[in-house]
Order: sequence, then structure tokens, then C-alpha cells
Amino acid sequence: MGEPELTRLNEALQAEIAACKQAEQAQRERVRRKDQFLATLGHELRNPLATLSSAIHLIAVAPEQTEQVRALVGMMRQQLDRLSHLIGELTDELQPPPAESATTPQLASQKDGGEPLPTFKVLLVDDNHSAVHMMSRLLQKLGQDVHVAESGQAALDQVPKISPDIVISDVAMPGMSGYDLARHIRTLTLPRRPFLVAVTGYGQETDRQAALAAGFDKHLTKPVGVSTLEQLLRSQA
Repeated sequence: MGEPELTRLNEALQAEIAACKQAEQAQRERVRRKDQFLATLGHELRNPLATLSSAIHLIAVAPEQTEQVRALVGMMRQQLDRLSHLIGELTDELQPPPAESATTPQLASQKDGGEPLPTFKVLLVDDNHSAVHMMSRLLQKLGQDVHVAESGQAALDQVPKISPDIVISDVAMPGMSGYDLARHIRTLTLPRRPFLVAVTGYGQETDRQAALAAGFDKHLTKPVGVSTLEQLLRSQA
């Protein structure tokens, strides 16, 4: 085989290697984008699920409160519409869509073994009005002194005034994120150190580590059920 043939063979081989590398890089980018999409979608799905779980519990413990039931049903309709929209986005993005395992939220009582829950001053932080309203009602049913902030900055303004025992905060908020809020709270001089809980739709180990690194004491993944809230409260007794 002469030199011209070897040169052409080498050029063809190099072109094939370059094409393979380009295809591999494109595949990695597709996988990265898919993983990012699924992580974001999981976060967005958990927000309405958290509201629905809370509403179901509130209706179950007080079905006779018709005005409350009507308000809760209206919120549930809104969250179901949101879920339908998100599922539509999922089916458009993924063909075929992956099978998702579903769990039914477990209803819990205010007492475990007959012992009353301890009472704490709890600050809830979430820019999702429905989500913060539902969790606020649940914690009030559990006998807690609940305060609400719908932004990180509003929460930071409240902390020195009310000195909460527990701060339960969403992470992905516009403006000041939950991570930034936790970092700011840890710099404040307060009568007592509040227990900081991150509540988010992102549930991977890297998300938990990020929350702890920012100053949170605990990381919970949405939806947060009543039994989880009870365990959290009892752990601080």
C-alpha cells in the first residue's frame, strides 16, 4: 500500500473517530438535559402533591367544616389542573413516558400513643401560597404556633422579631433562595438557635448535602405528610 493510500486511510480513520466523539458528546448532552428536565419536573410535581396531601388530611379530620371544605376543594382543583399540565409536558418530552410509582399519603393523628405533641413557634417560608397555607393549617391542627412568610427576605425580617424554634423553608424561591436564607439566619444573634428544615421537590443526595452545607439541619422532600411533621416536632422536644 502506497503512501497516498495510507494518507487517505488515516484521514478516513480520523474523520470516523471525530464523528464518534461528536456523537458521544451529543449523547451525553441529551442525557444531561433529560436528567435536568426530570429533576425540575419532579420538583414541580411535588408542589401540587404536597398541597393535595395536606388538603386531604384537613378534610378528613374536619369534614363538618363546610366552608373550609369548599375552600380546600377549590385549591385541590387548581393543583389538579397544574398536575394535568405538567403530565402533558412530560408526555410531550418523553416518548414513551417512564412509569412512575405512586404512593398514597398516609393520614396521621395529632397524637402518638396518647402523648400530646410539643408546641413550638414555627416559621413557614414558601412562595407557593397554596403550599404554605396548607402546611400552616396542618401545623395549627397539630397545636403549633405558626407564622408565615412568602419570600426569603420576608422570613429574614421576621426571624429576629419572633425568634422561631423551627424554620421550615422551601429552597427554590425567587429573589432570596432558601439556601441564602439559611446562611443569613446562621449569622444572626438570636436568643436561641432555630432548627432549620429545608423542604423541597429536589430529593437527590446532592440536594440534601447542599441544604446541610447552607446551614439547614434537616432536608425533607415534598410532599411532606402529617406523620413526617409529627416526627419532626417530637424530635425537637
